[in-house]
Amino acid sequence: MRHARRLSGTLPLAAALVVATGACGHRGNPLPPKRHTPPALSEFRLAQRGSTLEVSALAPAASVDGLPSESLGVEILFVEGQKDLEKAGSRRQLVVQPRQRVVETLPLPAPGTVARAAARGVYGKERGARTLIMALVAQPEVAAPRELEASLSEEGVRLEWTGDMPQHVDAAVPVPRILGMTGARPLQGANPPGTAAGPGSLPAAQGEAPRPEAPKPEPTQPAEPTRPEPAKPPAAETSESAQPSTGGAGQAAAGGQAAGEREKSEKKEARVGFFIYRRAGAAAYAAPLMPRPHEARSLKDTTAPEGEKVCYVVRAVASLDPLVESAASNEACLDVRDISPPRAPTGLAVLPRERGLELVWTPNPEEDLAVYRVYREGPGEPRRRIADVDAGQAAWTDATAKPGVTYSYSLTAVDRSGNESPEAPPVEASRE
Repeated sequence: MRHARRLSGTLPLAAALVVATGACGHRGNPLPPKRHTPPALSEFRLAQRGSTLEVSALAPAASVDGLPSESLGVEILFVEGQKDLEKAGSRRQLVVQPRQRVVETLPLPAPGTVARAAARGVYGKERGARTLIMALVAQPEVAAPRELEASLSEEGVRLEWTGDMPQHVDAAVPVPRILGMTGARPLQGANPPGTAAGPGSLPAAQGEAPRPEAPKPEPTQPAEPTRPEPAKPPAAETSESAQPSTGGAGQAAAGGQAAGEREKSEKKEARVGFFIYRRAGAAAYAAPLMPRPHEARSLKDTTAPEGEKVCYVVRAVASLDPLVESAASNEACLDVRDISPPRAPTGLAVLPRERGLELVWTPNPEEDLAVYRVYREGPGEPRRRIADVDAGQAAWTDATAKPGVTYSYSLTAVDRSGNESPEAPPVEASRE
């Protein structure tokens, strides 16, 4: 009996252990914590502007694992020559907001010196991947445009300025020649603001640690930036059956002619000229109004936002890739408003009525019309405005017209911006 009682006392404990074991289950390995590491910065640029270098980049919106952050740091690395960027380069760290465009100026080296720069995001002790190194050869300062003036026209804002057309400079850093290769071409540097990143960047200096974000280049000749191919003539003009065969010499001549035409086409693309920049309100200047340099010293901006204050500056462009610009011209600002008047009203007629002279006309089509203005001239009475009629009406009666007196009436249309149309042809009438 004692043994039986001992067993019965252990049964509940064993059952509890079985239940506890069955309820535990297998939860798997815990997930690693999400990282705050910033991703690589996008739209990284290096350009020469006036007497300074300028680097710019777009800060990321979140970490590599999607974690948002209220602010983060951007570290800019800069070095002159072929020194190791990480070991010998100077560093600047800025605090920015997510999606903020970072713009920082650096000292311009002596003309002919190679300038190299890169950047990375920083969050606390976590450092993001570094951008590719951008490089350019420092150039003498380009003369800035001057006497910029802005004025309103019916089509938009008209800009005019003075200044010399800049001479083209070659600021690209040559690619180191590889044994067995010929025809090494210069690397492409930073693109103009607002355009896609260029395909080229300077390879790591000797002794610099390899970067995982910059794959090793294949041992092939670097490619030029892609340009649109010139339009091909119709098939009938290029068909072999439609043209006499000239053999190898003829094909070589045709190939040379095609290359010459392509070269002429490329030369037609403006490499120097002027970039026009616009900002609205308190915004900063961003991309130029057009992707290629403007060759004239005047421009009509038809896209200026109406109802806002806009400001402009102009820079002379001596190189596109990498970008070499002058300092900014003087700033010209104005308030953009509608200065285009409505059409002159049509169909004006004056009809005698018992209580006066009634004017009727055809309504104007403009949606921003405010009023119609009625003008009258009579014997011994100068021409003067006698009424403003609401835009929703197309008739009005002059109850002050005296019987037996001949009056001359004219009519204009006025929009909400205060622009007044030309007068409708005058009409004479008298009240009986």
